[in-house]
Amino acid sequence: MRFFNLGASELLLIFLFAILVVGPKETVRLAGKAKEAIRAMQGVFSDISSGVANIAEEVFDETKDKS
Repeated sequence: MRFFNLGASELLLIFLFAILVVGPKETVRLAGKAKEAIRAMQGVFSDISSGVANIAEEVFDETKDKS
């Protein structure tokens, strides 16, 4: 599993460190917030990607029509 170019062992180490620093209850709450933030970022990136694809398709169609 790769996430932000981190493997499972690195993610586990980060999670264990978070438990030691902020405690188990707060770590679960923070993980939930991180999950929400990641989903929001994925939505934004998806919107940007589809917008760029639409613009590229329009440009391609315009250049195809002029040929």
